[in-house]
Amino acid sequence: MITLESYKKQFNILYVEDDVLFTPKIKYILEKSFKSVLIASNGEEALELFKINKIDLIISDINMPKMDGLTFLKKLRELHNDIPFIFLTARQEANTIIDAIQFDISNYILKPIDLKNFLSIVDKSVKKSYKKYIEIEKKYIIEIDTEFFWNQKTKTLSKNNLPIKLTKKELLLLELLLNYNNKVYSISEIACYLWDEDSGENDYVANLKNIISRLRNKIPEINIENVYGLGYMIKITK
Repeated sequence: MITLESYKKQFNILYVEDDVLFTPKIKYILEKSFKSVLIASNGEEALELFKINKIDLIISDINMPKMDGLTFLKKLRELHNDIPFIFLTARQEANTIIDAIQFDISNYILKPIDLKNFLSIVDKSVKKSYKKYIEIEKKYIIEIDTEFFWNQKTKTLSKNNLPIKLTKKELLLLELLLNYNNKVYSISEIACYLWDEDSGENDYVANLKNIISRLRNKIPEINIENVYGLGYMIKITK
């Protein structure tokens, strides 16, 4: 399962602010922890960036030229209902924050910005997103043991949160054997699954034994069991 720190390294932030002096500093600080930080100087620019990029969190000022933060938020919610959104606001803009609540903002940060408070609020929002991500991912994760996990959605095997490099056929075999816990698959079932699209394959048994041999060398901890006369299985005891 991906860690919080690894999750942050995949996280894209859109920072919307027309203060050209302070914005580069914020961008520099955020880029230390996150994958990327896109910058927009008003709501119009931000909306266009959002449409063409994968954005995981938006931090936006309220008072900006061309399109203010509240208008941007309203238009954003027409496109995406639940992306985390943090407002930067001055104390005198309290009424705007009240209006924004109906559009599901995650939090707000008072200006002038205190960096410690700023990072704390951003981190809180990211942790909330991470928790949702983990809950969704759990539906696709098969725990083989305490070290090995198979992700049914991404079709990846990981050990201690690090992906293991496998060939296409090795991954297909694991996908099949892990599809149902402790089910034995016959050689003909496996051959059909692995080579259905490869009409040129003819020696299925030899090729299958070769793939299993490679897997046993790469991941000896995972027991690919040969059930005599029936086929193969991966036994999960948890």
